[in-house]
Amino acid sequence: MPDLCGSIIDGRFREQKFRLRQCGLSHPIYLVEDANSAQHLSLPEKTLQQAIINTQVIDGFFVKRTRDIRESAAYLTIMTRHLTRQYANKMLLSCTKQELEDGHPLQPRGGTCRLLTFAEFNEGAVKNKAQTVYEVFARQLMQVSGLSGEKAAAILEKYKTPASLMGAYAACPDGESQEYLLSAIKCGQLHRNLGPSLSKTLAQLYCTPGPLP
Repeated sequence: MPDLCGSIIDGRFREQKFRLRQCGLSHPIYLVEDANSAQHLSLPEKTLQQAIINTQVIDGFFVKRTRDIRESAAYLTIMTRHLTRQYANKMLLSCTKQELEDGHPLQPRGGTCRLLTFAEFNEGAVKNKAQTVYEVFARQLMQVSGLSGEKAAAILEKYKTPASLMGAYAACPDGESQEYLLSAIKCGQLHRNLGPSLSKTLAQLYCTPGPLP
């Protein structure tokens, strides 16, 4: 719980969730240790519990809560054994992240299973590297209040750089069209619309010359 508190305060929390979403895992797990203890922390317990709930409900991660380091170690041991049994009699074939994004099935079929290589998985999850325009754009989007990693990923799927988004805004016939440009983008597993409110906020951010009002 102290690590969660610190990551929320310094802004790493959103970045961590975005990296998990981009690493290629279809069912990411977010482990929160000491999940029932929020005493002597810099944020109220209500804020921390809400962040945990949002991670599961909005971001679609499975959140595992543990009481202490021993319970965390036990959970990791159980998961390791489960994965070992699951793939023990399968022929494992490598798969690129691009193939995953293109919708190629990764589930075991006929005794085989296609998985990302560790090198490619690690490349998608590493944080201390030279950032691409795509990654900087993602971090920029997630600074907007109410715009989760899930919603940022949906926008990035259609507009991979600020230039592509600005080009789409420039092609709009008027300001109202700009405000509604992103409203129908489908987000998350439930494919909900981004909505007019966030769409308008982003249009103001990228289309307003000079400082924002």
